[in-house]
Amino acid sequence: MTDNGDLIYQSLFLSNAISRNISIVISGAERIGSSWCALCLAHALNLEKKRVLLVDGNGKFSNIASYLILQETKIIEDYILGKKTLNQLTIPYKNKNFHILTAQQGNNYLSELPLGRVQIFAEDLQILSENYDCTIIDIGTELDSKNLSLCQIADNILIMSSENSADLIKTFDLIKFLNSTNIDANYNLIINRVNSFEDGYKSYEKLSKASDRIGLRCPELLGSIRIDTRIRDTIRNKELLLTRYPTSEAALDICHIAKKLYQGILYE
Repeated sequence: MTDNGDLIYQSLFLSNAISRNISIVISGAERIGSSWCALCLAHALNLEKKRVLLVDGNGKFSNIASYLILQETKIIEDYILGKKTLNQLTIPYKNKNFHILTAQQGNNYLSELPLGRVQIFAEDLQILSENYDCTIIDIGTELDSKNLSLCQIADNILIMSSENSADLIKTFDLIKFLNSTNIDANYNLIINRVNSFEDGYKSYEKLSKASDRIGLRCPELLGSIRIDTRIRDTIRNKELLLTRYPTSEAALDICHIAKKLYQGILYE
């Protein structure tokens, strides 16, 4: 993590920005399931009759494209190279109101861009988001200034964690870092892969108490996602959980979180 976060984010701050219901999904630890969760949340919001844009900002291996069979091969890298606009690169996923901007798997395209170019990318995403009710951007675990600069356009920052002690420590480090940037957004926490809601809440309490001890702004608990063996089946078959197993425990948890997120957007 960078030590001069304030200077970086002040230089990238978008003046007179208008709220466009943009949510960033980020995690402090590897293999938390941030890309999978971003995809499922976007799908759940779409099933609620919302126009949704899902953006792949994760340069790791488990990015959005790895979970889906896409009918078209359009990649954000073509925007980076100046070949196409973002609007030309959106891919409808089985529904004209559910669009995806995806990148090449394993290609961390943001790391190659100068900070000024990242700012232009963020501004273009803001403009594109005007066409949607909700925009969800997955940035995975990349904690450098370029990836996190996208948080400047976010209305909501969704921090993913698990109940694992090592993951909670890394999540707390992420909370400390985000506090240092003074990013003006709603902070929310999602605890993934829990045995029960009670375990999820206990994990949240640990983070909340640790934050209180040193005067940090702790994210609100948006919800927990229970361990569900059917998730692995959907990933293997490249199908969406809410399509293949709509009444599974994890699917119900995702729907509950999506509804809370959208209610927060409406009554902000």
